[in-house]
Amino acid sequence: MVDSPSDVKERVLLESQKAYIIVNAAGAIALLAFLQAIWAQPGAVLLKKGVLCGILAFAAGMAVAMLGYVARHWALKKNQLNSGFFFQLAHLWIPLLVIGCFVAGMVLPVLGALDSLPAQPERPGQVKEIPKKK
Repeated sequence: MVDSPSDVKERVLLESQKAYIIVNAAGAIALLAFLQAIWAQPGAVLLKKGVLCGILAFAAGMAVAMLGYVARHWALKKNQLNSGFFFQLAHLWIPLLVIGCFVAGMVLPVLGALDSLPAQPERPGQVKEIPKKK
């Protein structure tokens, strides 16, 4: 029996919902492993804050993606198969929010790392200028 195009579309969207959860979870796990490696190091407070905010963004992405299942259920319950608020929420807004959380989870640790870099890195062998007294 051949599935209708709307059934195929719904199945693809459901599988993408699972992929959003897995990708955000993998990002959070990777940042947790990185955080464990840098936690004992002195300094780099801004990097640690950036990594923690990135983990939080990935966790928010997982939570929003899981809400997508609830929105899909409500859309099916209200017979909003092709239009309506819950259909639009499940098929447009929730995926956009999840992608936004993923991007934030990737960008926040980088911004924290950039903020924790010294203003002017010293090069080995570089001679520091001594200010002249008048």
